[in-house]
Amino acid sequence: MRVIRGLNTFILLILILFIAYIRYRTEFYIVEDRALLDALLISLIVIFLASIINSITGSLILRRVSTARDRYTLRKTASILITVLALASLSAIWFERTSTLLIAYGIFSAGVAIALQDFLRNIAGGILLIIARPFKAGDRIEVGDSVGDVLDIGSLSTTIMEIREWVDADQYTGRLITIPNSFVLNQTIKNYTKDYSFIWDEVRILLIYGSNWGKAREIALKVADPVVGEFEDLAKRELRQMGLKYFVTTYDVQTKLYMKLEENWIEMRLRYVVEPRKRRAISHLLISSILEAFEKEEDIMVGTAVGIDLMNSPNKG
Repeated sequence: MRVIRGLNTFILLILILFIAYIRYRTEFYIVEDRALLDALLISLIVIFLASIINSITGSLILRRVSTARDRYTLRKTASILITVLALASLSAIWFERTSTLLIAYGIFSAGVAIALQDFLRNIAGGILLIIARPFKAGDRIEVGDSVGDVLDIGSLSTTIMEIREWVDADQYTGRLITIPNSFVLNQTIKNYTKDYSFIWDEVRILLIYGSNWGKAREIALKVADPVVGEFEDLAKRELRQMGLKYFVTTYDVQTKLYMKLEENWIEMRLRYVVEPRKRRAISHLLISSILEAFEKEEDIMVGTAVGIDLMNSPNKG
């Protein structure tokens, strides 16, 4: 990446020198041609200086800032500011030539708008992402069929590290997904971590009829308390902070167990709050701990009546 940036800067420098040579070594008899060349030369110098300043600023941030998140945020902010200043300078340079530009614009505007409609939509989406900030780098989001952690928010596209797909639960697949920024204009963005860094998850437990479901309920809640109890206090605190910004109707994050009668089993669902990135690990720990506790009880049988009948069938095997 540094080699490519260095090459682009070198090409800009060559163009500046070339146009400067033409400007000061060639005789022009038409004043407008000389003014146009002056504007082009100054524009290239502005772009060159912006590129150099952006590179120096990025290097300083990398050396002075320790955390990855702060480095990313500062570099992105500095890059945007430098780009805005450069665009403002270029506008000031070419604004005096408005009459010429308007003629060209009137001829080509319709064709350009059609040809570059996707590009312009991506630019508009990028601007909206900067202004509205529906998510930031590091957030876990879902857009359409794509779910993952935001790695980079560019001017034209957003890059995320994918989760799910062929991998069970919320773990990385290793694929990077590049989403054009136009998605922000017409798609729903689901953010797992903005303002509230917890989600509710459930563990499903099946018991056969005749099991001591009351004891099973007490055991499941007792086992869950030391595993997810730490999340409850943090989640409640964040909910109260959200109440200052949103209309929050409940602050109840206590771990609960709900039961449901099915045809061949008793269904128990343990509901709890957890950090999105710890969802699978906590689910695994809860299930293994609950099963281990149930195995010590003779009057608690996990499974379904159909499954138990098959296990006890004389034709088994």
